[in-house]
Amino acid sequence: MADLTVLQTLYGKEFVSAYEQKMSYIRGTVTTEGDVKGNTFVFIVEGAADTAVTRGANGNIPYASDDQTTASCTLAEYHHLARKNNFNVVSSSAPQRLSMQRRGVVSINNKTDALILAEFSNTTYSANGGSAIAGMTINNLLEACAILDANKVPDDGERYGVLTPKAWAQVMKSTQFASRDYVSDQPFMKHTMWRDWNGVKWCRHPTLSGVGTSTASCFVYHKTSTGHGLNMGEMVTKIGQNDEHDYSWARTSAYQGAKALQLGGIVKLIHNDTTTI
Repeated sequence: MADLTVLQTLYGKEFVSAYEQKMSYIRGTVTTEGDVKGNTFVFIVEGAADTAVTRGANGNIPYASDDQTTASCTLAEYHHLARKNNFNVVSSSAPQRLSMQRRGVVSINNKTDALILAEFSNTTYSANGGSAIAGMTINNLLEACAILDANKVPDDGERYGVLTPKAWAQVMKSTQFASRDYVSDQPFMKHTMWRDWNGVKWCRHPTLSGVGTSTASCFVYHKTSTGHGLNMGEMVTKIGQNDEHDYSWARTSAYQGAKALQLGGIVKLIHNDTTTI
């Protein structure tokens, strides 16, 4: 006798996200305080301190010079707008409105990092003489740190380094970078996004310029080397629906820009990502 059982198709109640960078890795590692002047974000850069002096021949103490400067970045509007007709929204087993919102947040976060990384690329300081490094080593990282030291960049816990995944894998072969004798996070046992080594917080960044090529850009920098302006404080997300045409929409927006403030606080390391690990 034939089995006439009616089978039901089951759909997941949650969506599976595509592989991509979902957050801003580096906005929290640069300067974000400044003054908004219309569509311009203004950063105040304090000059180096004068040499201490004794009293002058007239008995008065000479005044120090005041050489503060300003650096500005022009803000631009960036948006991500998604919409779906409501029939597809209510017919789906997954939360489609939430999906649209999440995609918008990811899009703006990626743009934030792209703007900051573009400013990093303006630096005139490079390790390895500006030539591509065939397999990142501890010596390359130390050279980058030495350049910051020579530029009198503070070693105050606000130094950061971003490496391509391939450069990260190369340097992980070094005992000094991977062993718990030198780093506290036990990298082969515990997952932490940032690793504190030699006074620099290091991380892998998947969207650095040239990633996967023979001229991938990695950077070591200080927080005050670059500014990021966002005139609404944070990104704005809006969601709603159009009753006339029966669709739902989600918009994520940010008015933002970035500016390199002190090039001496940024060191580029060009890495050959095609080198075999």
